Amino acid sequence: MSTVTEVQALLRFLSQEAKVPVPLAMDEKTAKQILAAAKRAIKKRTSPSATGESTPSPSKRRKNSYNSPEHTLSPSQFEASLALPSLDSPIADKELEEVILYTNRAPLVVAFCVQLLKYTMPSQPLSARLSLAQAVMSTGAKSKAVHLGIQSGKSAEDEGWGEGQPVVRVMGRDMPVLRRWGYELSDTPADGETAEPTAKKETAEHGNSVAAYADTQTTATLASQDTVKPDPTEPTEDSPPLWALNLETLRSTNAPPPVSSSSATAAYTSSLPIHDPHSARSYLLKSFPSPSSPPAEGPKKPPSKAAQSQQQEQKERNLALLLYALDLVFRSWIDVIGPREMDRRTWGWYVRVRPEVEAGQVGWGGKGEVRLGAVLALRR
Repeated sequence: MSTVTEVQALLRFLSQEAKVPVPLAMDEKTAKQILAAAKRAIKKRTSPSATGESTPSPSKRRKNSYNSPEHTLSPSQFEASLALPSLDSPIADKELEEVILYTNRAPLVVAFCVQLLKYTMPSQPLSARLSLAQAVMSTGAKSKAVHLGIQSGKSAEDEGWGEGQPVVRVMGRDMPVLRRWGYELSDTPADGETAEPTAKKETAEHGNSVAAYADTQTTATLASQDTVKPDPTEPTEDSPPLWALNLETLRSTNAPPPVSSSSATAAYTSSLPIHDPHSARSYLLKSFPSPSSPPAEGPKKPPSKAAQSQQQEQKERNLALLLYALDLVFRSWIDVIGPREMDRRTWGWYVRVRPEVEAGQVGWGGKGEVRLGAVLALRR
């Protein structure tokens, strides 16, 4: 460091971007790594794209738009933007038992996970539950595709891309995670759950700002994650909110695998990919129609806008009913068998109610009926 300007730039990088305490950075090895990262950050700020000499790509504009005040979302606002449909009032068992959904298996896994985590990890907000649920579904789909011969090769996890990362266990799978230190909700309900008001449609601009918030929060907290690997089956009550690490995307970017040393991580982890909770939410909202009636005779006409809106309302209503039924199941068991045992049993419960599809590759992505009466039968 030879100039005052360079010293100031390094200190600004440590405090605002890397979020590494200055005393920690004084370790010689750590200091070299952080210095290299700071130089890259300074170079990026002074590049032509950063100074306005060229037009940034659409993806860059979307991410940068979060930094402007009008697009800033607080943690509470971000969680509210992820709200899932819910019932205005309880529904009788008899009415619920008659509900039939028509879906494939993957979104049902996501729904099971989201509701399971309310009880096994009650301190985790909805964003974390959606991210982890998406990770469980994606990991399972990858394993199944390889087993069926649809895909080949080892998964990113099998190749060691998640080695050294903290993990939590969800539906019997150990999922590598990133801890979001400093992400605090000021209005979390007393029972530890994030409020889930009835979902409302979002504008495209709002959706982009939510995605940008996820990117920014990941960037801001990766550098400060700790490296103590907890018992995978026992996340502690004071654990910070989590992101599920997307190992397949990490591998596809050819980035170096995460390192387990927190001193080395600070200079590197500004772009680790996560499983986006907004994508998981969108997937759930569109995945649970009712069984279709036989098509009318004659030429097939595209549905009107009113019909499309009605179909979407039905899907969201069905999702609310499914989440309500699953909540009844998990609530009936949690005080009897505890979170660890309930997590262990949940995959078996899912298998008992999942849609029946043809065996082998021909059944990949196939759809079938899910009867909420069968879901309610899982209660204690």
